[in-house]
Amino acid sequence: ISIFSALPRHWEGEFHKDMQDLNVLPADCLVRVSEYVPEIVEYISQIIERGYAYESNSSVYFDVGKFDSSPCHHYAKLVPEAVGDSKALAEGEGDLSAAVSEKRSENHFALWKKSKPGEPSWDSPWGQGRPGWHIECSAMASAVLGESMDIHSGGYDLKFPHHDNELAQSEAYYDNDCWTRYFLHSGHLTIAGCKMSKSLKNFITIQEVLKKHGARQVRLAFLLHSWKDTLDYSDDTME
Repeated sequence: ISIFSALPRHWEGEFHKDMQDLNVLPADCLVRVSEYVPEIVEYISQIIERGYAYESNSSVYFDVGKFDSSPCHHYAKLVPEAVGDSKALAEGEGDLSAAVSEKRSENHFALWKKSKPGEPSWDSPWGQGRPGWHIECSAMASAVLGESMDIHSGGYDLKFPHHDNELAQSEAYYDNDCWTRYFLHSGHLTIAGCKMSKSLKNFITIQEVLKKHGARQVRLAFLLHSWKDTLDYSDDTME
């Protein structure tokens, strides 16, 4: 079971080394989901108590319809046209997806998921399980920043369903409509015009880049682009 802590810590260390080598200052606050499970359980319990979530087969799901029907709440503020996009919803849930029979509606999303054999698990009022993907961010940010924040960032692909689900569950928890005031969705990194992926064999690491270029050169390459635009890394770009 130690692999669930040892493996993430290894790659966390690699990430911090990359940031240090790029002369990026460390964050003021570092949070890990595994250290916030009691807060996540409490967060989910409050959402259930407010009537916006329900237990099913030892998992807990957020009731999007109930939330959206409330006069003071609105679901999918960021990408309203994506409501009902089953493909985007499935990608957002990943292996947390469940058969419709376990959920009251296809567009409901997991707050807590019953763990399968061999998966990490924690105690909860609903049984052994693990947090849903979206609830992690809401609970940790709330623990550090409180009931609202000014700026929330992330890649533009996180608008829906991740950030829209974050907004919904957080506003359900606090019963407010201003959990985040501004979102900054950054552009992606491509390699010679293509999405970076191991399957395309165009995968490159920061350490590999730093063997060819200095940290200042890499930082300047990023600064040549707007934060919201796609950055294409290639020999031509660096030249």
